[in-house]
Amino acid sequence: MKKVSELALLTLFFSSLAGMGLTTGFYCFFAVCDLLRRMIG
Repeated sequence: MKKVSELALLTLFFSSLAGMGLTTGFYCFFAVCDLLRRMIG
């Protein structure tokens, strides 16, 4: 039973980590697009 809870915690941890990375990448993408638009336009 202990092993299952540990596995669930690990899965939750990695999924939250991936979600944070995804959100950060999303914001970085928008920031770079904004920067490029300012440089070109």
